[in-house]
Amino acid sequence: MRDIFKLSTVFCLATCLSYTVNAQQISDQCGFNHAIEYQNSLNPNYKEQADNIYRNLLQKANSTNSVTSKKTPVTYTIPVVFHVVWNSSTPAQNIPDSVLFEQINVLNEDYSRTNLDTSNLRAEFLPLVGSADIQFQLACVDTNGNFTTGIVRTETSATFGGGFFPDMASIGKIQQASQGGSDPWRPSEYLNIWVGDINGGAASPSLLGVATPPAGLSNWPSGSVPAELQDGAVIQYNAFGRNNPNVFPGGMVVNGRTVTHEVGHYLGVRHCAENTFGGILGSICGDDDGLNDTPNCDQSAQGCDIARNSCTDTIPGIGDLPDMVENYMDYSDQDCQNSFTQGQISIMRAVLDNERAGLLTSSGLICLTAVEENNFENSVSIYPNPSHGVINIESDNTNFKLTVYNNLGQEIVPYFLNKTQIQLPTKGIYFLKFSSENETLVKKVVNQ
Repeated sequence: MRDIFKLSTVFCLATCLSYTVNAQQISDQCGFNHAIEYQNSLNPNYKEQADNIYRNLLQKANSTNSVTSKKTPVTYTIPVVFHVVWNSSTPAQNIPDSVLFEQINVLNEDYSRTNLDTSNLRAEFLPLVGSADIQFQLACVDTNGNFTTGIVRTETSATFGGGFFPDMASIGKIQQASQGGSDPWRPSEYLNIWVGDINGGAASPSLLGVATPPAGLSNWPSGSVPAELQDGAVIQYNAFGRNNPNVFPGGMVVNGRTVTHEVGHYLGVRHCAENTFGGILGSICGDDDGLNDTPNCDQSAQGCDIARNSCTDTIPGIGDLPDMVENYMDYSDQDCQNSFTQGQISIMRAVLDNERAGLLTSSGLICLTAVEENNFENSVSIYPNPSHGVINIESDNTNFKLTVYNNLGQEIVPYFLNKTQIQLPTKGIYFLKFSSENETLVKKVVNQ
């Protein structure tokens, strides 16, 4: 952690550029220089403006004592559209729905801190972390008002990206139907995530993902996001999900955290370390994310080295801490990551309150949040909410049908303890739909 930081990427290229030096493998997970120089070549003031924008967010995030402030905020829900763009020569790229559903589950766990591996977080970091209280739902209404699964599949003969340094213009074609890709749904209302091969068919992909920042941040220079890149995230198909049948080359563990990491950038958060060659040219301290509660570190080597303390820092109320390899925005292995800090959470929620507020009122969420007929609403009550599994239902109207949906919009069958109590199967967000002959009511419940 440092209060002053240097140049930082505003969209991330999570790469794994590997080579051997004296028989020791060195990895650089982020194409830092390429991203910065590419943006700055299009907009000469980009570097300076990007840091000014981020400083505005930091002032708010650091003004709150992240060590002691852990109020439970309102849960925000973001509608997601998956664009699966697969090459006809490689049908395996057309990953099944089950992988897409499971990726939503990973996001919901990671952004609500209900992921099972939170128990792996070292005790010294417990005062710093928390739940972002952000949930993700496949869009159930499209831009034309039609019901949808939130999944778009496009077969193509085009290839995207490739080369040692990623080609942004080529990668951007996956986001354009005219170039063999898939057009985005309204970016102001939907989180568009493209899934495909963005490494030009390379046997060993160097690029895992790329995500754009909030384009409407205050003081953001006009045209800073390149015209070649649509707003959202693009993910390498075999670095996606945690039940993907496509094994990533080299034995890298893929458990859905590529998307967790990239969505963090989409919501305005930067890497814990923003330097480019830390660990290769020796320790580089100072080019970090500027947050008070993320330990200062040089660019972490891949792995999960909990003994590593590459830089000295002073966390308010705590002091120096080792490198936080458990942070989703670090460069550590995916099976090592499990947490966001309160400062990172503050930035993401501030972005959703402002620059990406359209996501929270999106028509893509309307099918599971609409409430009709106040008379019916007043006759039904559910409690407790949030619950710990058991929901009590009281109603003056006994002639209703109850349907329960999970956060993916899938109908599930709860366990009926009796006529007025149900047991929800797992933690998460659920929607209880009460239907009678003339009335419909939907209530959202949280199972903690």
